Amino acid sequence: NYYNDITLNNLALINSLKEQMEEMRKKEDRLGKEMADLQLQNRRLTEPLQKAREEVADLQKQLANYEKDKTALASTKTRLKQTEKELNKVKWEHEVLEQRFEKLQEERDELYAKFTAAIHEVQQKSSFKNLLLERKLTALGETLEKKEAQLNEVLAASNLDPTALSAVTRKLEDVLDTKNNAIKDLQYELARV
Repeated sequence: NYYNDITLNNLALINSLKEQMEEMRKKEDRLGKEMADLQLQNRRLTEPLQKAREEVADLQKQLANYEKDKTALASTKTRLKQTEKELNKVKWEHEVLEQRFEKLQEERDELYAKFTAAIHEVQQKSSFKNLLLERKLTALGETLEKKEAQLNEVLAASNLDPTALSAVTRKLEDVLDTKNNAIKDLQYELARV
């Protein structure tokens, strides 16, 4: 049984090593293909590079002759045309930007006018609300004064016993407190607005 286990372990190890070897072989094949591709690509790049170097050498030889000057002149004319095209493009873009800027200014002015109108409307509404609250506050104050005067007259004219007078006074004080609280609320609302 012990030897069987060792044998099985060795077989498993051998299989594992075989798999690793197979994997390494595949990897080596893949790397070999990649290397071949890179070498091919290198050759493809080397040829144009060599050709370019030869062309550079040829152009350097022509540096002193008339053809080189002629080529340079043609190149300059081409660049000049290209520069003129770019200048026209920049001018057109500038004009478009100016139009957009003017439109944005108009939109800004319109928004500012709307904003000013809205503020004016809010101010008018606030003024009107303040006026209504002030009138209501004045009316409540006048009503309170009248009620207090009437109460004083009633109390002075009546010959109530002290207990009944005290009860009536407490009820009236409660009513007055309620009215005073309402007035305070209105004053607070007026101040807040």
